[in-house]
Amino acid sequence: MRVGIDCRLWSVSTGRYIREIVGRIAEKDSKNEYVVFFLTKDINKVTFPTNFKKVAVDIHWHTFKEQFFLPFIFMKERLDVLHVPYFNVPVFYPKRFVSTIHDLTILKIDTGRASTRSYLFYKIRKLGAWIAFWIAVLRSYKVLTVSEFVKADIVKQFHIKPENVIVTTNAVSNSFVRASEEKIRFTLEKYKIKQPYLFYVGNAHPHKNVEGLITAFEKVHSKKSDLQLVLGGEKHFFHERLEREWSSKPIFNSLNFVGYIDEDDLPALYSGAELFVNPSFFEGFGLQLLEAFSCGTKVACSNSTSLPEVGGDAAYYFDPKDTDDMAKPIILALDDKADVKVKLGYERTKKFSWNESAQKTLKVYEDCFSSR
Repeated sequence: MRVGIDCRLWSVSTGRYIREIVGRIAEKDSKNEYVVFFLTKDINKVTFPTNFKKVAVDIHWHTFKEQFFLPFIFMKERLDVLHVPYFNVPVFYPKRFVSTIHDLTILKIDTGRASTRSYLFYKIRKLGAWIAFWIAVLRSYKVLTVSEFVKADIVKQFHIKPENVIVTTNAVSNSFVRASEEKIRFTLEKYKIKQPYLFYVGNAHPHKNVEGLITAFEKVHSKKSDLQLVLGGEKHFFHERLEREWSSKPIFNSLNFVGYIDEDDLPALYSGAELFVNPSFFEGFGLQLLEAFSCGTKVACSNSTSLPEVGGDAAYYFDPKDTDDMAKPIILALDDKADVKVKLGYERTKKFSWNESAQKTLKVYEDCFSSR
């Protein structure tokens, strides 16, 4: 069996999923051939066994070239199965493929604040996303996804059989362990962070509800005035907009927009936090919960979409639409000096395995190949 895997998103948001799944398959499977397609800038970041062939493809996602030129590159490799680990499937690729849909967020959010362009442009983009999702669902041999919540959402939205959607969950990487006090001190100095602090890391798109978190933090801060809110994430338009909008308010002095965080520094920043908070309205999985649990840090998060599925009994929950309700479990978690939730968090991480997800993915490849 000759399998192609589109790895062009190796270094972006869904890259963790791609890196972990491909890496585990490379460890497990020496009998099949694999062709992995990379952007040139990423192609030398990883080495593979001899049954893997790397191909440089400098075609970015959501482009004309992706739809009209990339299929020919895939066909040139004479693949038996192609895995596209994102919903941007090659419409004109004539052979069999499987796809991964991480969430349906863009179909759920309908606000002009969710785009850097005009509202009309956003509506056109949303229509394009609908078409892309439909093609991915209808043309894929199987659709892989990362949670039972997203599976149910896909089945409901696109009226397909549940057995055609396979859950291959995310999991925490081995590098996420509690950092030493020395490492924590060094990392806090690097990012100019003072303890105690609440921690959020991720983008600031409106569905992430970072604005709601800041509003709730104002209420928490009125009772715990020494607390900082540390907001990590590359400073693109949405982070910068939040900074501008809050810069004239008194609470701004207790907000720390630290910008991009090196992945190697994340364990120390989780470990140094009093609490990790995920206020999102919509999450396909919520991997940061597991990362925080694995570092021995308590978690407060939204009670919506996939987050309760990931957090289980180890997290404190709130209604993301109600900032008063958001503040209450944050204060409760800060006042709770017992380590019951910390222990539950460690146990929770054991329920999610990259090895298991890679094995299920490999089984889908084999089924796709054998059912030709």
